[in-house]
Parts: sequence; C-alpha cells; structure tokens
Amino acid sequence: MSDTTTAMTEEQKAALVRSTRRLDLRRILGGLFVVYGVITTIVGIVHWDTDPQKTGGIHINLWVGLSMLVGGLLFFLWDRLAPVPAEDIIGQAEAEADQKAAGEGRDH
Repeated sequence: MSDTTTAMTEEQKAALVRSTRRLDLRRILGGLFVVYGVITTIVGIVHWDTDPQKTGGIHINLWVGLSMLVGGLLFFLWDRLAPVPAEDIIGQAEAEADQKAAGEGRDH
C-alpha cells in the first residue's frame, strides 16, 4: 500500500465519504427539480383559469410542476437506494494522491 493510504485516518475517510455524498449530482438536481416544481405548481394553482385559455384546455403549469416534483423526488430516491460506494470514493482519492505524488517526482 502507498503512504497516502496509511496517511488517511478512519475519521478522514468518513468525512471524505460524507462530503462527497453530500455533493452528489443527484441531490443537487433533485433539489432543483423540487424547488422549481413547487414554484411551477403554485403558479399553476394561482393561475387556474388563465392556463387552459393559453394552452388549449390543459393546466400546463400544474402538470409540469407536479411532474418536476415527481422527478426531483425520484432523484432523491435514486441517491438513497444506490449511494456511491465508500470504497470507490476512497479509492479515487487515493489514486489522485498517488498521481499527484508521481507527478511531483516522489516515489510512494
């Protein structure tokens, strides 16, 4: 094993896994979809009478808002059911540290 593996304590590994999972793209996209879905759903409810006149009888803002809410919640569910494995996160960090050390001309 390399020096970077022994240099990382269990607390550092746990902190790395937590921070990486917190910034998972599925969470970011899920949050954006939920926020925009709530806004669009509220607009669809507030403008209940005017939407069908403009869209040929469809309450488009309501349906799109609800669809965005469902999509955002599916992103959160996906993140919850299939998180990034801790071994992959730690392995990637160790590989990057090894590449950096090799690029600086040090043996590991």
